[in-house]
Amino acid sequence: MGREIKFSLVYRDMWQSSGKYVPTVAQLKEVAPAIIDMGCFDRVETNGGAFEQVNLLFGENPNKAVREWTAPFHKAGIQTHMLERGLNALRMNPVPADVRELMYKVKKAQGTDISRSFCGLNDHRNLLPSIEYAHKAGMISQVALSISPVQTIEYYLDFADKVIEYGCDELCIKDMSGVGKPAFMAELISSIKKQYPAVPVQYHTHGGPGFAPDSILEAARAGVDYIDVAAEPLAWGKGHPEVAFVRNMLVGDGFLVKDMDSDAYNEVKLLNQKYMTGFLDSGLQTADTLLSDSALLTGCNL
Repeated sequence: MGREIKFSLVYRDMWQSSGKYVPTVAQLKEVAPAIIDMGCFDRVETNGGAFEQVNLLFGENPNKAVREWTAPFHKAGIQTHMLERGLNALRMNPVPADVRELMYKVKKAQGTDISRSFCGLNDHRNLLPSIEYAHKAGMISQVALSISPVQTIEYYLDFADKVIEYGCDELCIKDMSGVGKPAFMAELISSIKKQYPAVPVQYHTHGGPGFAPDSILEAARAGVDYIDVAAEPLAWGKGHPEVAFVRNMLVGDGFLVKDMDSDAYNEVKLLNQKYMTGFLDSGLQTADTLLSDSALLTGCNL
């Protein structure tokens, strides 16, 4: 029997990557049981990023939304995680330190287990407060290495050394543009797991340039513990690889992954399509292979 790999459904980012939309609270409560019934998820990304802002645009209270959205997953024993932007918290500009510290306490009270913290500059100093605030609030601190064509393997390994020294509990390889090439991902993750075998590593990528399936397979072979996936019709394109595809690929390569209930998945897909109507166009889910030539775009090689 091969090594086990676990899945996280990035339900928040599925929607954000497809058009800056998330379902209403009533819709989130409607789809949660079907996600749970799929039976293949150990984690679900429930909030963070633009989630709260979209709640407000709907005229809904994000405090209430997160509580009601995370509750069924907790009851089912599924961990929930959020995305936050380091010094910017949930915004796109700096937020005072006392507000950021309070945010962690609030998110923990709302039912969020894990905080995924990233700095777009990959400056570890900007993430030290996030680690400390997460721990003070009783949350798991997961720090993201944001993949770009500029930074090297050596840079990322030094970054990982620093944030683990600061006390983070987990690492996320966050390839938010999907430009991480398979060989690069394999070398980076295997180097991290060799140095820190007990530190869980979660892999997050997007489908835009087209590397994602191969990069996921190489990440799995290199020792990754969790993989972020999406559900149809909000998979692929600029979003994330689809869960059934990833599952079948990993099973075929000898990995142990949980079974997936196809009837429950069909229900999730139908609900997603219903929520999309009038808001999102499925045509957004297309790839752009020009993005794969990061050297052309940046003058750098991964």
